[in-house]
Amino acid sequence: MKIMFLKFIQNKIARYLIAGGIAAFVSLSFLYVLTDIVGLWYLLSSTIAFVFAFFASFLLQKLWTFKNTHTHDISRQVALYLITALTGLAANALFMYVLVSVAGLWYMLAQVFSSGAIAVVTFFIYGNIIFNHTQKGRVLLATPLYPPDIGGPATYAKLLETELPSRNIHITIVSFSSVRKLPKIIRHLVYFLIICFRATEAEIIYALDPVSVGFPALIVSKLLRKKFLLRIAGDYAWEQYQVQNEKRKMKNTDGKFITPEEFQERKFDFVTEARRKIEHLVARNAGHIVVPSEYLKKIVQQWGIEGLKIKVIYNSFEFSASLAPKENVREKLGMHGTVIFSAGRLVPWKGFSALIDVIAELKKEIPDIKLYIAGDGPERETLKLQVTSYKLQDVVFLVGRLSSGMLTEYIRAADIFVLNTGYEGFSHQLLEVMALGTPIITTNIGGNSELIENQKEGLLVSYNDKSEIKNAVKTLLKNGAMRNDLIKNGIEKAKSFSKEKAIESLVTLL
Repeated sequence: MKIMFLKFIQNKIARYLIAGGIAAFVSLSFLYVLTDIVGLWYLLSSTIAFVFAFFASFLLQKLWTFKNTHTHDISRQVALYLITALTGLAANALFMYVLVSVAGLWYMLAQVFSSGAIAVVTFFIYGNIIFNHTQKGRVLLATPLYPPDIGGPATYAKLLETELPSRNIHITIVSFSSVRKLPKIIRHLVYFLIICFRATEAEIIYALDPVSVGFPALIVSKLLRKKFLLRIAGDYAWEQYQVQNEKRKMKNTDGKFITPEEFQERKFDFVTEARRKIEHLVARNAGHIVVPSEYLKKIVQQWGIEGLKIKVIYNSFEFSASLAPKENVREKLGMHGTVIFSAGRLVPWKGFSALIDVIAELKKEIPDIKLYIAGDGPERETLKLQVTSYKLQDVVFLVGRLSSGMLTEYIRAADIFVLNTGYEGFSHQLLEVMALGTPIITTNIGGNSELIENQKEGLLVSYNDKSEIKNAVKTLLKNGAMRNDLIKNGIEKAKSFSKEKAIESLVTLL
């Protein structure tokens, strides 16, 4: 019980509530003693009680809740604290009138709502304006994903959380996945409030996408006068437009694939343009922008962002010198025959549907071929239906989300990794596949060509070109010498994308 209590009072919000409760107790105690025991006029007693409670509250919140021990600006803090307290009293009276007299709410319930709202606002004011205590070298990381979530932002966030403290940069993680189950708009409001509370001591706010976490993080940075850094690993507006595009295809309406480059030059529906304006706004207001490839730098420059503001920091992969034998991993996973593996979010531009078509054709020539697809997303049910309609249930396997360890084993067990993607800023997944010694077939788009030279570290094909993909698979399966060269060159290339290089580049920027 004692340990639970100690953990409880270590929480800033808990200390804030306890301090408020103590101040209320001081006020009531002085009021009772001075009025009923000393015999003072109750209005004089209440004034004296208010003064004592005010200073008790001020000292508790300053020294205990927000741990602000500076004395050089204490007069300013007292003045602001008094103004906040008096404004809170006035706001409470106004709220009570509106909720009770206008809305007809029970006065006790109205007081609960009013007190709660004022407590949230005053906590924000105390922590961020009156007792602001920014700590040098502390970064709040606003991320859309965090482990056990799977994806680039989750991997990147965990890497920074692990590596930066050893370089005297301390990380506070605020993940959007913690509020994702809430209704739309509500989740963004709650996330905004969480960042407000967690960013009080941060020197820098670093957002890992320009919309879902970037927009609320930007607002908080402006309110709290914090430095704002942004990482852009993809064009959010384009990605959402492509998801809607697939729905148009299913309705037999216009659903043509639009490349990211074409997307920058055209105008679209209201919602798409709103998303575009938000990500451009966030990018313009960032102090610096981090991108994982030269390709993405060019895309962001098309948003009207100056090139000097954009820093290319390539993704990294921690290379493991000891790789388990492929045969051992295949036996563990129960894999047999010719194994093709692919992984990624199940979204239209990843081209999984076309890949399944290719496997259906290759099955006629390579009877023991198998395709394993790891990942989840909006296309899952469509792909399952496609597999069933082709009667490929014993050939194509949608294995869903895999843990990092399991994903590594599937990659290692595969004969070929195929990524038929229509867009890739810079693929951390391809980097991992290269390091694990599995030959790659992928598309010649986006940042892929910065990572892979055709016929050196992998084979590059055109997006959704089933004939090219089919021929590339057959070539690699028949040409063992080429396959071995690709594996050897891929491993060496992966080593050049070291974790240390990526971290040091970010530390320098911070």
